Amino acid sequence: MVDEKKDEGAGDPIKILLEEALEQQRNAMMDSFAQILQRLPRGDASASSSYSGNATPFKVQVNFEIPIFEGKIDADAVDKWLNLLEGYFSVHNFSSREKIVFALLKATPHVKDWWETYCEQKDETTGSLFSAAPTWDSFRDAIKEQYYPVGSYEDEYIKWTTLRQGRDQDVREFTNIFHTLRTKLGIKDTE
Repeated sequence: MVDEKKDEGAGDPIKILLEEALEQQRNAMMDSFAQILQRLPRGDASASSSYSGNATPFKVQVNFEIPIFEGKIDADAVDKWLNLLEGYFSVHNFSSREKIVFALLKATPHVKDWWETYCEQKDETTGSLFSAAPTWDSFRDAIKEQYYPVGSYEDEYIKWTTLRQGRDQDVREFTNIFHTLRTKLGIKDTE
């Protein structure tokens, strides 16, 4: 009876096709990732495997569902996407270069095109994404600069400085809104 439950659905043609399609998609993505990594410069001092000594690094198996960034002008969508990427990178030890490549794999093609153009404009002598050596922080800042609506920082700052607790709003909800806005603005606690 236990074996029957294990084999249940094993011969399902839809399940088999779905598993094959997912495997092909994963392999194609990994091939693209490897090809892009080979074309990027190796000038980054931080390598992907940066642990030292004979100890085995701590390994965690976590599944993250990172959606494809559509490249829309939307501060909340940008923040959500970048936060998911940061969470993924906190578990996987990627170099700055690998983080950028992975992020571009999780974005629509026009975002990659924009990034290449951005890199060309920043450094006219190298002329390509594959010869420039940007950092993850510069990539994140450039994405925010490009895909945040004009004046969004000012709007959020005004909202934060004029924030008042509503009559029917409890303290916990008001405090959460206050801290969320403060975090978005990058304002540190002075205490």
